[in-house]
Amino acid sequence: MKLTTCLTSLLLLLSTSLLTMPGAYAERVEPTGRDTPVIATFDKSSPPAQLDIWKDESGGYDSDNDPLWGRNTWICLSSSNPVNGECSTSVTGVVNGNTTIPVIFTEKRSHLTQIINLTGYHDIYTTTGNACGVSPKQPWGGPYQVYAGMQANCNDGEANDESKLSVYVTSQELSKLPSGGIWEANLKMSLMQWSPRIKLADWNARITLNVTDNNNQQIYLPEFGQAAPLVNLNMRPLPGNGINKVSVIGSASIDVCLYDGYNANSSAFMLTINDSYTGQGNRTMTDFSLVRQGGNESNDRDRIDYLVDILNPDTNTIQTVTRGTQMTFTKIQQAHIRQVHLPGLPQPVICVPAPLTLSTQMFEINSKNAGGYRGTLELNFTPSLY
Repeated sequence: MKLTTCLTSLLLLLSTSLLTMPGAYAERVEPTGRDTPVIATFDKSSPPAQLDIWKDESGGYDSDNDPLWGRNTWICLSSSNPVNGECSTSVTGVVNGNTTIPVIFTEKRSHLTQIINLTGYHDIYTTTGNACGVSPKQPWGGPYQVYAGMQANCNDGEANDESKLSVYVTSQELSKLPSGGIWEANLKMSLMQWSPRIKLADWNARITLNVTDNNNQQIYLPEFGQAAPLVNLNMRPLPGNGINKVSVIGSASIDVCLYDGYNANSSAFMLTINDSYTGQGNRTMTDFSLVRQGGNESNDRDRIDYLVDILNPDTNTIQTVTRGTQMTFTKIQQAHIRQVHLPGLPQPVICVPAPLTLSTQMFEINSKNAGGYRGTLELNFTPSLY
């Protein structure tokens, strides 16, 4: 037998590509404007340590033309009016330090105003290499006043090609807000080219501070101020049929205003009204009661019932209160409001009127035991802020 050996050849086709490595190239980011919403929510008792409006926001750069935007800077629209921020309206040379920028904050519902000082500055950067031994990610110099046009030169001929702006507000300034509420401000600045001095863009920040004041939420009774309220039902006789048929009736009005610590910007109010009666008398759910001092709560002759009506803030109509049942009012932001001075608050605030009327039904005086009658009306108020 003849063995034949077959040799099989395998041809592999190999290929490769040579990539040309590029050299250094210029980096360029055009200067652009800002329309920045800034929203913060906090309680007046514990404002944040710092609230950033802008943090290291670039004014543009061109690494192939250092001076083009490297000396960019920011100015205010007014040097005398803080409505949109007050600072220099002119570009200057080198001025170190931070810039104080007063801005007017306006409370949305009450229209109260408060000037709050923002703090601003800018640093300078280089975007390429390690010129002057500084990393591109680290500031080369600063802080400088927001309006100061700054340029730093190195021995190798390089210079900074970028400015970055930071503006913030401190806890100390936020604590100046006199009350809770929705405080709004508009900061407006212009991004400027240092030389030639031309405007490059608008920088606007729309600031909204949702400030609660939970420590000052209260049911305010203007008639009593800080005194303990004592209401007389003003019982008075009506004409009767003889000496044993004298009928009486009584009523009283209580001015009530509900303050949510948020200047009536809440989404809803919850109010529950109850009394302190613990007897076993037969009452309807709309009955509230006074009891004769020293009397028996379960004895009908020692109890006088009365109704409570409230002016509903939602509908602006009279509503009879059901004892112990929560009433929820959901149209607070459209309700009638009143400006009042509350104890401990430096400026007037907004509360929502919810006056009460207390009234007894007519009854014969000889159906009750003689004496002084007392009771306690309990109002529990809880706002839903958001």
